[in-house]
Amino acid sequence: MNQAWQLLAETAGKNKPEWKKSILDHARIVHDLSLRLADLFSEDRQVDVETVQLGAVLHDVGRSRADRVVEHGIKSGEMLREEGFPEGAARIAETHVGVGITPEQAASLGLPEGNYIPETLEERIVCYADNLLNYLVDEGRHELVDRRAVVKRFSLELGEEYGKRAEDFMTGLEMELGPERFVRFRRYVEEVNERLQTGERGEESDQD
Repeated sequence: MNQAWQLLAETAGKNKPEWKKSILDHARIVHDLSLRLADLFSEDRQVDVETVQLGAVLHDVGRSRADRVVEHGIKSGEMLREEGFPEGAARIAETHVGVGITPEQAASLGLPEGNYIPETLEERIVCYADNLLNYLVDEGRHELVDRRAVVKRFSLELGEEYGKRAEDFMTGLEMELGPERFVRFRRYVEEVNERLQTGERGEESDQD
């Protein structure tokens, strides 16, 4: 994990140095949320927790070489492969943007041919966790939201059809987790939000 944090620290804010702290904070929060989800899912199935952690830390590392925001997932996957990280982590990075990019959308956006939809549990965990995070510019901090806020944001930004896809994706993972574990996860989200409001660091990330 230290190698992952080191790579992110070296590249975060490369284009805009003032963004470095926000990018590192974002990665730390997504890592902690993803790890909690992975631990909950691990109660009744096999989850590659290390791959989840690596993908969560490095899902945005490609922002340092992306000319367009929509490209950063693909660029992140590119960088992970170059640095020798597992293919599973690279796929997490490639598929985390929104709730995924279909081959048709990739073609229309001028992206490399491919399917950038999160499919494995590890990919879906990081994508879900990333979507919960908002940055409050006026307050200079992050906050965590719920599924309804995520769906509303995507509907407004990308249209009702994409909003419906977001609803299906977010609801699907929550149902797969199950009511009891989802309640436990939301309690954790509330705890993290309280720490974010007071400026405290998360407790699970092993970032140096």
